[in-house]
Amino acid sequence: MDSEKLNYLGISVHAGFPNAADDTRLKALDLNTLLIKQPNSTYHFRVAGNQWWNVGIFHGDIALVDRALPPRPNDLVIWWHENEFAVSPLHKVPKQADIWGVVTTTIHQLVGTHD
Repeated sequence: MDSEKLNYLGISVHAGFPNAADDTRLKALDLNTLLIKQPNSTYHFRVAGNQWWNVGIFHGDIALVDRALPPRPNDLVIWWHENEFAVSPLHKVPKQADIWGVVTTTIHQLVGTHD
Protein backbone atom coordinates (compact mmCIF):
# COMPACT_ATOMS: atom_id res chain seq x y z
CA MET A 1 0.00 0.00 0.00
CA ASP A 2 1.40 3.42 -0.84
CA SER A 3 1.89 5.99 1.90
CA GLU A 4 -0.88 8.27 0.56
CA LYS A 5 -3.49 5.50 0.94
CA LEU A 6 -2.14 4.61 4.41
CA ASN A 7 -2.51 8.26 5.46
CA TYR A 8 -6.13 8.25 4.22
CA LEU A 9 -6.81 5.21 6.41
CA GLY A 10 -5.35 7.01 9.44
CA ILE A 11 -2.09 5.07 9.43
CA SER A 12 1.25 6.85 9.51
CA VAL A 13 4.51 5.32 8.26
CA HIS A 14 7.75 6.46 9.93
CA ALA A 15 11.35 5.41 10.09
CA GLY A 16 13.23 5.77 13.35
CA PHE A 17 11.46 7.44 16.26
CA PRO A 18 9.52 10.41 14.87
CA ASN A 19 6.99 12.40 16.82
CA ALA A 20 3.52 11.43 15.52
CA ALA A 21 2.14 14.76 16.75
CA ASP A 22 4.33 16.51 14.17
CA ASP A 23 2.86 14.51 11.28
CA THR A 24 0.44 16.95 9.67
CA ARG A 25 -0.38 14.49 6.85
CA LEU A 26 -2.03 12.07 9.26
CA LYS A 27 -5.83 12.24 9.16
CA ALA A 28 -8.10 11.31 12.03
CA LEU A 29 -9.40 7.76 12.10
CA ASP A 30 -13.04 7.94 10.96
CA LEU A 31 -15.03 4.71 11.25
CA ASN A 32 -17.80 6.10 9.05
CA THR A 33 -15.32 6.61 6.22
CA LEU A 34 -13.69 3.22 6.75
CA LEU A 35 -16.83 1.11 7.14
CA ILE A 36 -19.60 2.89 5.23
CA LYS A 37 -19.17 3.29 1.49
CA GLN A 38 -22.71 4.57 0.78
CA PRO A 39 -23.99 6.56 3.79
CA ASN A 40 -27.37 7.35 2.24
CA SER A 41 -28.29 3.68 1.91
CA THR A 42 -26.55 2.19 4.98
CA TYR A 43 -28.43 1.26 8.16
CA HIS A 44 -27.41 -0.14 11.53
CA PHE A 45 -29.08 -3.22 13.03
CA ARG A 46 -28.50 -4.68 16.48
CA VAL A 47 -28.21 -8.47 16.21
CA ALA A 48 -30.41 -10.56 18.53
CA GLY A 49 -29.50 -14.19 19.11
CA ASN A 50 -26.37 -16.28 18.66
CA GLN A 51 -27.27 -18.22 15.51
CA TRP A 52 -24.25 -16.75 13.70
CA TRP A 53 -21.54 -17.40 16.32
CA ASN A 54 -19.75 -19.76 13.90
CA VAL A 55 -18.98 -16.80 11.59
CA GLY A 56 -18.17 -14.40 14.44
CA ILE A 57 -21.50 -12.58 14.79
CA PHE A 58 -22.94 -12.58 18.31
CA HIS A 59 -25.97 -11.30 20.22
CA GLY A 60 -25.65 -7.53 20.62
CA ASP A 61 -23.33 -7.00 17.66
CA ILE A 62 -24.09 -4.24 15.18
CA ALA A 63 -24.63 -5.13 11.52
CA LEU A 64 -24.14 -2.43 8.90
CA VAL A 65 -26.56 -3.07 6.06
CA ASP A 66 -26.43 -1.43 2.63
CA ARG A 67 -29.79 -1.33 0.88
CA ALA A 68 -28.34 -0.14 -2.43
CA LEU A 69 -26.04 -3.13 -3.00
CA PRO A 70 -27.37 -5.90 -5.20
CA PRO A 71 -26.94 -9.17 -3.29
CA ARG A 72 -24.37 -11.64 -4.63
CA PRO A 73 -24.59 -15.41 -4.16
CA ASN A 74 -22.34 -15.60 -1.07
CA ASP A 75 -23.63 -12.44 0.64
CA LEU A 76 -25.21 -12.39 4.06
CA VAL A 77 -28.47 -10.47 3.73
CA ILE A 78 -31.17 -8.97 5.94
CA TRP A 79 -34.65 -9.98 4.82
CA TRP A 80 -38.21 -9.21 5.90
CA HIS A 81 -41.00 -11.77 6.23
CA GLU A 82 -44.10 -12.02 8.42
CA ASN A 83 -43.36 -8.76 10.25
CA GLU A 84 -39.82 -9.77 11.23
CA PHE A 85 -36.29 -9.12 10.04
CA ALA A 86 -33.90 -12.04 9.75
CA VAL A 87 -30.34 -12.69 8.58
CA SER A 88 -29.17 -15.49 6.33
CA PRO A 89 -27.05 -16.21 3.29
CA LEU A 90 -28.80 -15.16 0.10
CA HIS A 91 -29.38 -18.77 -1.00
CA LYS A 92 -31.31 -19.53 2.21
CA VAL A 93 -33.79 -16.65 2.01
CA PRO A 94 -37.39 -17.95 1.78
CA LYS A 95 -39.03 -17.29 -1.59
CA GLN A 96 -41.82 -15.24 0.03
CA ALA A 97 -39.37 -12.94 1.86
CA ASP A 98 -38.27 -9.50 0.72
CA ILE A 99 -34.51 -8.93 0.72
CA TRP A 100 -33.95 -5.72 2.61
CA GLY A 101 -30.18 -5.22 2.24
CA VAL A 102 -26.69 -6.69 2.22
CA VAL A 103 -24.66 -6.99 5.44
CA THR A 104 -21.36 -5.25 4.72
CA THR A 105 -19.80 -5.13 8.19
CA THR A 106 -20.42 -6.33 11.71
CA ILE A 107 -19.11 -4.60 14.80
CA HIS A 108 -18.38 -6.71 17.86
CA GLN A 109 -17.69 -4.80 21.07
CA LEU A 110 -15.72 -6.84 23.56
CA VAL A 111 -16.45 -5.20 26.91
CA GLY A 112 -19.64 -4.05 28.62
CA THR A 113 -21.95 -4.16 25.62
CA HIS A 114 -24.25 -7.13 26.08
CA ASP A 115 -26.94 -6.26 28.58
